[in-house]
Amino acid sequence: MSPPARQESFRGRSFGAVVPDEFEAWRPPEPSRSDRSPTRRRRAASTRSSGAPIWGHIPDEEIEEVARQAADRRAARYAARQRFLGRHRVSAPRKPPALVALREVGRGFKILAVALAAVILAAVVLFALPWLKVQRVEVVGSSVVSRGQLLTDAGARWGESTILLDAPAMTRGLLTQPWISKAAVEIRWPSTLVLEVTPMPAVMIYQHGSEQQSLAASGASLGQVPNLAPTSLPVIQDERALSPAAAGSAVLPGRLTRALVALATAFPSAYDGVTVDRYLLTPAGALEIESNAGWTADLGPVLTGPQVQSIGQKLEALRALGGQVDLKTAGIKEIYLEDPAQVAVTY
Repeated sequence: MSPPARQESFRGRSFGAVVPDEFEAWRPPEPSRSDRSPTRRRRAASTRSSGAPIWGHIPDEEIEEVARQAADRRAARYAARQRFLGRHRVSAPRKPPALVALREVGRGFKILAVALAAVILAAVVLFALPWLKVQRVEVVGSSVVSRGQLLTDAGARWGESTILLDAPAMTRGLLTQPWISKAAVEIRWPSTLVLEVTPMPAVMIYQHGSEQQSLAASGASLGQVPNLAPTSLPVIQDERALSPAAAGSAVLPGRLTRALVALATAFPSAYDGVTVDRYLLTPAGALEIESNAGWTADLGPVLTGPQVQSIGQKLEALRALGGQVDLKTAGIKEIYLEDPAQVAVTY
């Protein structure tokens, strides 16, 4: 009896998985008469859902089940292989995007990038080397401050890379100090810094208490001068309650210092041979001139710019007074010049 006609099916039709075309064309071989083997008995329909292969004719309504079993077997083999290899990647590993982008870059750009990286690496190594850092500071000339303070005033520090030092900028930094007249900075490779400074000349003696310091024309302290003769330079006694001035710091306004130095030089010829013994700066900031004739001239406060500028008018009033009385032999004790329009004299 011939088998029932098969329903038409499409080749390569998918029932949840790809069905090979061999499932459509496969037929069991016909046994020969001489060598007949016992016919394999089909299993019950309830067992066809297992993973074992199905032999014999496959009806069309069972093709979907057969394809599903084949897909399950392939998935089981793939999972076992992945477990054995210890991987869970489905596809081949993807290359990093940076590597893909680098392959697309031209050769010239690659060479430039490598050269730039080499330069940066060399710079980092040079900055980190200890023998390219400031380890020795030489001071040429006379400095009124310590070597460390002079290095700080120049804008540098110990251990700084000599590659980053700017000698012209450091020279300008030194020239901003009120006590320095000339300065020069030299970098001697690999780790030596030479600071050449020339202080301003002393033009006045500043006395505060029992301590005497020489002053530059800028009003900056040049340090203590215990062995300097008190008559060689004009002296100013400061009676204000101030802390001791450090060497190199500004003590008096530069304009006031220059005015007092010029006044001490021109005083004998302008006032009948009378000279200035010393200047006195009172606790209130008023300036007094003590002369060798025995009298004292009170010029009033002189700490601000306008007050210093008014000294000229007060000295003109003193000159006018000298035309009326003999400033050297008149026996005057006090001359009050705070108000040039109303000069007062005591005997």
